[in-house]
Amino acid sequence: MSSRDRIARERQARIERILEQAERLFVDKGYASTTVDDIARQADFSRTALYQYFRSKEDMYASILERYTDLLADRVAQATTGKASTAEKIRAFLGEIRRMIREKPGFFELYFIQRHQVQPRLSEDWKIRLNEKRRRLENIFREAYQEGIRKGEVRPIRYKDASNLFFAQVMGMMLLHEYYGDEFDVSLEEHLDQCLDVYLEFVQNLDGRQPPAQRRKTKAGPAESAESPGKGAFETDPGRS
Repeated sequence: MSSRDRIARERQARIERILEQAERLFVDKGYASTTVDDIARQADFSRTALYQYFRSKEDMYASILERYTDLLADRVAQATTGKASTAEKIRAFLGEIRRMIREKPGFFELYFIQRHQVQPRLSEDWKIRLNEKRRRLENIFREAYQEGIRKGEVRPIRYKDASNLFFAQVMGMMLLHEYYGDEFDVSLEEHLDQCLDVYLEFVQNLDGRQPPAQRRKTKAGPAESAESPGKGAFETDPGRS
């Protein structure tokens, strides 16, 4: 191994250690209650040394979100490849979200619960970067849904609407269990299965015929087709903080 490779590997190992400890503290103490000094101390770095790798606490948080998004997109892409029907692809999509929650305890807490605290503080570069990562995940859903429209398996609504409905049901149920789980006599897994069944019942064209194209008018004027992207429920406006 060359000295350059060794230095690069050592640097990456330090970054991994910092992010691992930052994630642990964000989950245990909460983002707002965690300081840069806490992270430096937990990772066995001085504050000055830590700033050689990350400019701020927000940078560390955004780096963790980026990794989660990349990992989830990779898993979803692999899981949906080769699936015959749109319903199978959507089930595989949800299956990978559930697997992330089981295997990565910080995923749900940081990606869904605490994110609203951090999002306004991110730099414009990070907002753009995370939006690009998120769009990769959305594109997997979009391609599956658009193929379903062409095959007559699902309603020809805008894929962005179809995506927002899917994530709203799934995330809404996860949040309900996060805050009111003790009041339910049904597990989160069972509730997610029910959410998916309701969603598929709505979007599927069960009689196998292609419904007439549906278009809706907006206040802006022109009608929007199923190919129109619209805006995602969790899309960040780079121009706003």
